[in-house]
Amino acid sequence: MPVKKKATTKKVTKKAEKVKTKKKVEVKKKSSAKKKQSVKKIPKKKVAKKVAKKAVKKVVKKIVTPKAPKIKKVVVPQEFKAGENIVYPTHGVGRILTIEKFQYDLVEEQLYVIQFFQDKLTIRVPFAKAKLIGLRNITSKPSMTRTLSVLKQKPKIKKAMWSRRAQEYDQKINSGDIRLLSEVVRDLFRKDDQTEQSYSERQMFQVAFERYTREFAISSSLKLEEASTKILEILNKR
Repeated sequence: MPVKKKATTKKVTKKAEKVKTKKKVEVKKKSSAKKKQSVKKIPKKKVAKKVAKKAVKKVVKKIVTPKAPKIKKVVVPQEFKAGENIVYPTHGVGRILTIEKFQYDLVEEQLYVIQFFQDKLTIRVPFAKAKLIGLRNITSKPSMTRTLSVLKQKPKIKKAMWSRRAQEYDQKINSGDIRLLSEVVRDLFRKDDQTEQSYSERQMFQVAFERYTREFAISSSLKLEEASTKILEILNKR
């Protein structure tokens, strides 16, 4: 009789354990279902605020770390070297002191730094504008000697009013053409025994004579005084 009672108690305990496990599973299912429902029931306003905050963070990051702008480099071949003598049409003979880089409005280009000793003037010319301005090398010695034949000719003075002639002379002086410059020197030169010139005529002759003499001196490898004396001798002999 006691053996039978032990068997029944074991069966009862097993059934009780099964019931407990079922109850635990059901409780877990209910809790998971409640969690899902709570997640689904998040109000739309909160979601919108979160999205807006993320968007603001992205915008702030873009503003704080901008990309560096690209600098455009103007590439033009270099025609003249530092230390070289050149002719600037509106200023005459000058010397290139150095080459500089200049940056403006995200553009970078190179410049000639030119000094004119007679005028105590220094200017900067971009490589890209050198041809447009008329920047050129010193006239070669053979070409320069040919312009001396122009000085030996008789002056060609027009009968027009001085204001018109002065305008033509000024254009020739600032043209950068050495032959046209020699024509101005020839036409405006006066000997001591000739009629006196007006102040404006003497001033214009002086400008043309100085520019021509400086280029002639460099081209012929002469000192400025020697070149000046030689040109005056040619003008007085005609």
